[in-house]
Amino acid sequence: MTSETVHEIVSTIAERDGVQPEQLDPPLAAVVDPDALTSVLRDTSGYVTFQYCGYIVTVGADGTVTVEE
Repeated sequence: MTSETVHEIVSTIAERDGVQPEQLDPPLAAVVDPDALTSVLRDTSGYVTFQYCGYIVTVGADGTVTVEE
């Protein structure tokens, strides 16, 4: 997961919640380790799904990000 991917996840959720990205609680890094996620996605052609701030976030090995309620 690149810094752009992290930014996309945080920005999308903050926009949906009507808050600034730094106001999200907990911070994304408290829910998922960005380095570990990057490592997992680098070694697969699949995707990883996790919950964050009440949303279901899916990150694909190709860098796609989907945020669903």
